[in-house]
Amino acid sequence: MRILIVLLSFFSASLGRAQQPDSLSVPVDTLASPVVDTPAVEPDTAAGARKPGFIRRIFTKDYPNPKTAVLLSLALPGAGQAYNKRWWKLPIVYGVLGGITYFEIDNIREYKRLRDNYKWVVDGDPNTNPTEAPYNQLDATSLKQYRDQWRRYVEQTSLFLGLAYILTATEAFVDAHLGRFDVSDDLSFRVQPRFQASPAGQPVLGIGLTLQFGKP
Repeated sequence: MRILIVLLSFFSASLGRAQQPDSLSVPVDTLASPVVDTPAVEPDTAAGARKPGFIRRIFTKDYPNPKTAVLLSLALPGAGQAYNKRWWKLPIVYGVLGGITYFEIDNIREYKRLRDNYKWVVDGDPNTNPTEAPYNQLDATSLKQYRDQWRRYVEQTSLFLGLAYILTATEAFVDAHLGRFDVSDDLSFRVQPRFQASPAGQPVLGIGLTLQFGKP
């Protein structure tokens, strides 16, 4: 019994020593990797800044720019005049282009009717003769003459439409170019009397013309 008590006491003492912390062990914190102090990255305010939109950019960069005016007018008739802020010209531009376009479409339709009816008359098939007035009252020669006449009308209106389209772009270009000229109140033209000495040494009354551009 004594031997059993001694063994239990020895086992308890060994177990207590095993639970004590080892003085030679290294703390976990000392084994951790060192923390590198990196500087905070500040957001790039220049990159994050919003760029101005396309509309604002074309109205602020070298305004009025003749190249921008003509490109806008070619892309959309009247856009060049709007870019130059000549709003009163828009009804004129669209009135001219709209009127020529109306005649162009009407001439194309009439030409196609005359062309088709002429084909029906000369094909030799009585079942395809024209039935619509006034084409049913015309012979092949008359239909051919009217067909050729309306074809010329189509070509003429097409030419006028192209010229009007180019003229609108040219007008926008010239207007933007003239918008850069200095027409302020600093431009002046003055006539002043002047006295000059003659070769004989006597004063001579004359007139001096002064033309001033910009600020003196």
